[in-house]
Amino acid sequence: MTKASSGGIGRPPIARWFAIESVMLVFASLAFLLFRGQVSGYSALLGGLIFLIPHGYFALKAFRYSGARSAKKIMSSFYQGEAGKLILCAIGFTVVFKWIQPIDVSALFLTFAIMLVTNWLTPLLAGSNTQQS
Repeated sequence: MTKASSGGIGRPPIARWFAIESVMLVFASLAFLLFRGQVSGYSALLGGLIFLIPHGYFALKAFRYSGARSAKKIMSSFYQGEAGKLILCAIGFTVVFKWIQPIDVSALFLTFAIMLVTNWLTPLLAGSNTQQS
C-alpha cells in the first residue's frame, strides 16, 4: 500500500463515515420497529445492511492506494470496488427476497434509500476536509 505524502491529499475518514451510517441504520431500524412492528424493524435492518456491507467493501477496495504513482492501481481498485458493490447488493436483495419471510418490502427499500441519502450527506456531517496541513 502506498502512503500519501505529507503535503498531499489524505484519505477520507472512512471509519468515521461508516460509524455515522451505522448509527443512522440503528435509528431507522428502531423507528420502524417501534412504529410499525417487528417485521418492519428487521426488514429495515436488512435493507440498511444490504447498503452498508457492499459500501464497506467498496471503501476497502477503492481507498487501498494513494499517490500519483499509483494512479492505475487506484482506477483499477475503484472499478473493482464498484463492480463488487453492485454484485453484493444484488446478492443481498436476492437472499432477502428468497429466504426471509415475512418481509416488509416498503421498510426494506425505504431504509435502503435512507442509507443512500445518508451516504451522500455524511461527508457534510462529518467534515470532509481530507487536505493535510
